[in-house]
Parts: sequence; structure tokens; C-alpha cells
Amino acid sequence: MKILLRTGLVLAVAALIAGCGDDSSSSTASTATTSAGGDDARQYCKDSGGQAEVAHPYFGTNNSRPKWIALARSTELCRFESGAAGAPDSTRIYVDLDTLYSTEPTLAGVAYLSKVPPQTGKVPSANPATVNCAALDGSSQFGPAGSSGGWVTDDRPDEVFNLCVFPDLSFIDEFGIFYYAGGVVRGQDLSKVMRYHPAVLPNFFPH
Repeated sequence: MKILLRTGLVLAVAALIAGCGDDSSSSTASTATTSAGGDDARQYCKDSGGQAEVAHPYFGTNNSRPKWIALARSTELCRFESGAAGAPDSTRIYVDLDTLYSTEPTLAGVAYLSKVPPQTGKVPSANPATVNCAALDGSSQFGPAGSSGGWVTDDRPDEVFNLCVFPDLSFIDEFGIFYYAGGVVRGQDLSKVMRYHPAVLPNFFPH
């Protein structure tokens, strides 16, 4: 009986280890944050001229590609692109599906619509879009200052972009929101496709 119990224990542990899988940097995240709107939100993204994608976060994207470290959780988003897809002169903006599809506000959506004058800080070498995101109480930085990280989609695994993520877990492309505040549209003017259209914007981000 003792031998059988020990054998069963060994087999159970082996199965558990096998189920853990490979954690190398080449693997992609297996858990995705999905939109509350589901298929309807994905279809709305497409109907609005965008492309629904799954994006995966990586740490260390300033290193060579084999040294990137895949992080655990992926997310769904909508990519809008102006110009020829993937062309050097095209511009893009990424936004979470809920911000695009919901008729209720998200922090990312209101931050975009509010056009708060960019806050770039006093560090000339810093990424101005990252500094501006932080000034809006969002975050796009992976780890402490000097760390590198970003997001990539399945169809463009070597193209890294940064998302400004807010406390309600809504997010938007950090450069998209930075340029829009200065009157420059990247990818698509989201005010024309977001379903949230308040008569008066809530004062979440006072100038």
C-alpha cells in the first residue's frame, strides 16, 4: 500500500510539473484580459475601421529579441492605422475595446477626449509621452526608470508600442494621447468612433 501511495504521489507531481510548461522568453502569454463587450466589441472595432488584436507584454525590449521576457497576462485591443498598413509613414493608435465600445466613461477615454496640455517634465532625455502618461495618473513604464518593456501583437511580433494604463484598467496608446492633446491625430480620431458621447465631459483631468 505504501508503495502504491508513493507511486501515485510521484505521478501526480510529475503531471503538475508537466502542466507548468516552458517559461522561456520566447513563449507568449496564455491568459488574456477580454473585453466586456466580447464579440460585439470586436465587431464594432472592425466596423469602425480598426482591427481587433491580442497584445502581449514583454520586459527588456531594448535587448535583442531572444532576451525579451514574456509576461503573464495579455489583453485585447483595437488598432487604428492611417496610411498603408505597416508602412514607415503610417500612424497608429491602440485603445482597449471597452473604451471604444462602452457608452459609459473610462479613464483612458476621458483622458483622450479632455486634451489636457501635455506634461513633459524637466528631464529632456525622458520619453515625453511616458512622462505625460504619468502626469495623468496613468502608467506605461515597465519597472523603475531605465527599464524597458512594451506590447506587441500577434501579427507584428517585433513591433513594440507602449500603452498608458489607468487605475480602472482602461488603456490607450501613450503617443496617441500625447499627440492628440496637441491637435495631432494618430491612426484615427477616436472622438468620432467612441460610443461614449457626453454633453459635458466629467472633470477627471482638470487643466
